[in-house]
Amino acid sequence: MRQDLEIHTIPHHTDEWYDFRKRGIGGSEMGTILGINKYDTAVRLFHEKIGTIPARRNDNEAMFWGRTNEENIARVWQYYDGTQDGYVENCTNGKIVRKCRSINGYIVNPDYPWLFGSLDRLINIEGGFNLNSGEPLEKEAILECKNMSYWVSKMWEDGMPIYHLAQIHTYMAILDADYAEIVMLVDGGRLKVEKIDRDEALVERILTISKAFWYNRVVPGQKALENRETADMEGDVAESERWEAEIQRVEPDPDDSEGYKDFMEEKFIKERERVDGTMELYAIAKRDNFLKKIKGRIDKERTGIKNKFIQFLGNNGAESIDFGKLGVVNWSERKGAKSRTYNNRTKENPSEDYIEAQFEKLDQKSF
Repeated sequence: MRQDLEIHTIPHHTDEWYDFRKRGIGGSEMGTILGINKYDTAVRLFHEKIGTIPARRNDNEAMFWGRTNEENIARVWQYYDGTQDGYVENCTNGKIVRKCRSINGYIVNPDYPWLFGSLDRLINIEGGFNLNSGEPLEKEAILECKNMSYWVSKMWEDGMPIYHLAQIHTYMAILDADYAEIVMLVDGGRLKVEKIDRDEALVERILTISKAFWYNRVVPGQKALENRETADMEGDVAESERWEAEIQRVEPDPDDSEGYKDFMEEKFIKERERVDGTMELYAIAKRDNFLKKIKGRIDKERTGIKNKFIQFLGNNGAESIDFGKLGVVNWSERKGAKSRTYNNRTKENPSEDYIEAQFEKLDQKSF
C-alpha cells in the first residue's frame, strides 16, 4: 500500500464514525452519486453531508451477521484457487493458496481528499495472483466479503450490479489498485467469487462526477447552512432566506429513484389537502397513465414469452435451450427449492440508443 495514504482508525457506528463520514464520499455511496442506486438518492445524501438532516444510522440484524461472518468468509477465501471443488479440498488439507489482511480504518488518498474507503481486506502481493489473467500481483488487490441470501444473489445472475462495480472502482482509485475480488457466501452454503479488473474509464468517471458533487454542491451547501444558522441565531430573516435559497440552488436535481420518493415523503408534512394544478402537471399525469398502461402490456407480453419457453422445455424434458454462442435460456431447478427458476441469458440485447428511440416513438404517438 502507498506510504502516503492516510488510515483513520475509528470504532464503527460511533458518533465519531458518523462525523467522519460527513467529511467525504465513501465507496458504498458512489452508486447514489452516479444515479445508479435505485434505493437511494443523491438529494438525501447531499443533505446528510451538509448536515440539514441526520445521517441514517443503519445497523440491523443482517448487517450484524455480515460483520460476524466476514472473518470466516475471508478465512475460507484463502483456500480458493479459482475452482469450486478445489477450495473445499484445499481447506480440508489445510493448503492456503493466497493470503489477505484486514484494514481497520478509513483510507484517504491525498490525491482525492474528498473520497474515503472502508475496505474489508487487502490481498497480499506475496503469493497473490489475478484469477482473470493468472499473472502474479504487482500491487495489493482489494477483497470484499459478502454474506448473501439466495434472493439477493438473484440480482447478480446477469452480472455484478453496477453500484457494486462503482464501489469497487472507488476503492481501486483510492488505493491505486488494478484488481479486486468479491467473495460471497450465498445462502449459507455456496461460495462465489467475482473477479474485477480495473476499468480506467469508469475510474475517471467516478473521480470527475464525485469531485463535482463534493466541491460544487456539498462544500457550498455546508457553507450556506453555516451562514443560515448564524442568521437564524441573529434573527435576520432575510439573510436566513437568502442562504436557504443557496442550499436549494446547489441541491442535486430530482431523480426517478425510489429513494428520492421516500425521501420527499419523509421530508414534507402535508399542510393542505389540495392545491390547484397546472396544465404542465396535468400533462405529466397523462404521461404517468400512459406509462402505467405500457408497463401492464409489457408484463403481460413477457409472461407469455416465458410461458412459451417453459412449455417447450417441459415438452422436451429439458431445463436449458442452447443457442450456441448466442447464449441460453434456462428453466432450472435449484437444489432444495420448491420451484424452478426462469432465466434468459441470450447475449444479443438492444442498445440503449435503440430503446430510447423506440420509446420516443411510442411517446409521440400517445399524445
